[in-house]
Amino acid sequence: MLRALQRFTRSGSHRWLLFTVLAAAAVVPYVRTAGAFNEFRDAQVLWSYEDSARRSVLDFFQLPLWDPDLCGGLPGLGTPQSRFASPTFLLTLLFGTSRAEPLTLFAMVLLALFGAHRYARSHGARQLGATLGAPLFGLMGVFACAPFLGWFGFLGFALLPWLLSGLRDAARGRPRGVVLVAVSAAFIVGFGGTYVAPISLVACALEGMLLLAQRRRVRWLLLAEAGLLALGLSAFRLWAVWEELRRGPRLISGYSSVDWQALGGHVFGGWPPASHETWYLVTIPGALAALFSLSRRRGRWMLPLLAVWVWLSAGYAATPSLFALLRHVPVFSLLRSAERFLVPAALLLSVGAAFSVDDASVRCRLRQPPWWARPAWAFTLACLGLAVPLLIQNFFLAANARTLSAPPAEVRQAFHQSRGNRWAAASFGPMSRGSLACWEAYGVPQSKRLRGDLEEEAWLAEKAAGSLEETGWSPQRLDFNVHLQRPTRVLVNQNFHRGWRSSVGTVVSDEGLLAVELPAGDHAVRLRFLPTSAVGGFTVSALALAVLLFRGRGQWSGWQRGLLAALPLVAGLGVATVRPEPPGVAAPAEGPEGETLFVKALPAGSTHLGVRFGGDVVLEGASVAYRPGDDRVRLELDWSRGGAVNAQLGVFVHIEPGGLKRITADHLQVSDKEFLERIPVGMLARDILLIDVPKSKRDVPWTVWVGLWEMRGTGDRLPVLVPNGAAVVDNRVRVGMLFIR
Repeated sequence: MLRALQRFTRSGSHRWLLFTVLAAAAVVPYVRTAGAFNEFRDAQVLWSYEDSARRSVLDFFQLPLWDPDLCGGLPGLGTPQSRFASPTFLLTLLFGTSRAEPLTLFAMVLLALFGAHRYARSHGARQLGATLGAPLFGLMGVFACAPFLGWFGFLGFALLPWLLSGLRDAARGRPRGVVLVAVSAAFIVGFGGTYVAPISLVACALEGMLLLAQRRRVRWLLLAEAGLLALGLSAFRLWAVWEELRRGPRLISGYSSVDWQALGGHVFGGWPPASHETWYLVTIPGALAALFSLSRRRGRWMLPLLAVWVWLSAGYAATPSLFALLRHVPVFSLLRSAERFLVPAALLLSVGAAFSVDDASVRCRLRQPPWWARPAWAFTLACLGLAVPLLIQNFFLAANARTLSAPPAEVRQAFHQSRGNRWAAASFGPMSRGSLACWEAYGVPQSKRLRGDLEEEAWLAEKAAGSLEETGWSPQRLDFNVHLQRPTRVLVNQNFHRGWRSSVGTVVSDEGLLAVELPAGDHAVRLRFLPTSAVGGFTVSALALAVLLFRGRGQWSGWQRGLLAALPLVAGLGVATVRPEPPGVAAPAEGPEGETLFVKALPAGSTHLGVRFGGDVVLEGASVAYRPGDDRVRLELDWSRGGAVNAQLGVFVHIEPGGLKRITADHLQVSDKEFLERIPVGMLARDILLIDVPKSKRDVPWTVWVGLWEMRGTGDRLPVLVPNGAAVVDNRVRVGMLFIR
């Protein structure tokens, strides 16, 4: 059996056959329902991004730079969770959005299997061990469960072993490593998601530290070249995402704390085995297969790396918390779920399994094998043989847990905005309707003046100034014939973005609406969305690709190659200089009913409190208002700050109806608009909440308690330092009592 397996795994065609069969067996439950639509709320929006891009290309022959279907319009490339900027988008174009999903899953699982094999080989594993150990990563739980919720961005982890093996090749002076690093990084960035790229950065840093610890000769110039080309090749997406996150930071609430028992459940699965889907499954047999190598000298380097990944995965449950420290770095402050650091831990376990197979098989073939060789070989083979069916079963469990329906029907008609529904967001785009009900994890600057009940999607600010006729509509281009007796504005029922440009007049923001200032006269107005981030990003990426393709021609020194790799980035700076855009204009901060959020004195109706919390934050006043028969209670909290404020802070609100389970209205931001640390010094921020009144909690007295806690940190409450006469219990301040009828 050993000789047969060795002969089988030496052949590249045999590995292709094995990995293809494994990937196909895993994705069978998703393929069986190809064309069906996942009704989960997250899947609705993520599907909509992909489908909007598909319709832009196929129906309008345009690059999907602007997505009019959600939130009143938002940049397609700049949306962090869209995934169309990757090679798998070709499958979407060929087969449709729903039918392409299982094919995308198959392709990414196949990439993960080959990537794990390559990464193990880069660490010295033989063909036999690398082939048999690869399924522990290639079939792990994240690939089984990500499509279950529509979170396809997590499939980008399939590129992680390719990125790391490319880094190792570049560090050893192999030019192919530069290509692998650049292409893998661009694929990861283009495929979207908010976890894969940051976690991959940490993995690259640890891999570099490992190379130094092993005292290997590192080709730093080649590594620098790989990094520059990776940045350049990813610029087509990175530039746009960076711009959008500056306009509206990613909104993360809650804090991640995973105890050791939960971490074990993530990796080993539930009991009994294969009873429910498991997100980071490696299985107990799979982990045992890797255990033998960890005790051997050859595999001891994995122990500190595994310890780091597990430490990060524990989040705030570990003391001290490495995850908390990492989140002080700007990019990593966007992360919430610490357990996702288990993905690179699974990759290490697959390498460990490869080493176990190699150690046992090599010693079995010695003339006088040690006593433990054959039992170890049989044990490792049996463990991997048990792990693979359990991993494949996990795909079935996850796929069967979905709620499926027919995909949304396409209706060709004139585009109009609608109120929409965040829980059924995917239904609107195919009907040529935009959904103003916005769901996104970053703060989309959405105009308050967007309407879902207009007969026309564009109009003149002054109707008496002339006439307007829409002559063409597409996602990236709007055409109008305008006749004006006097200057005025054309208003469009979409969000303003500085990437819009007009053939006539000046594009401006009208309280967040897209608008064009026009002079008097007859005008053929063409509005096009072509931001500098797209022009510059594609320019940089195209030049980086050219450098990557032609870098092998001619005799170049290391320094010359490094300078050549930096040229695309310099060209990007040139594009930003010669093609400037007006600064983004933020809509005025308003409360849910149009209230001004920042004021100099307590507004009418608020009761002065003056309660000082730790962290230099003061609850200056509060009011609780309710009219009998209403469906909502209006709660206003008026905050001020002194110096710098901890960005991790959130506000908690506990409402305790008499004898009933309390209601919570915790939130990270002031009225979902401004972080506490952005309150202007010397001003008050009105934190206004409209809290629904459940029918089961009427005809009872309500007591409203308020406090501050590290919502994105440890979860600890901030102490009340100066109560100033207010009722305080457990660092909560009582701000109101009322009777709900």
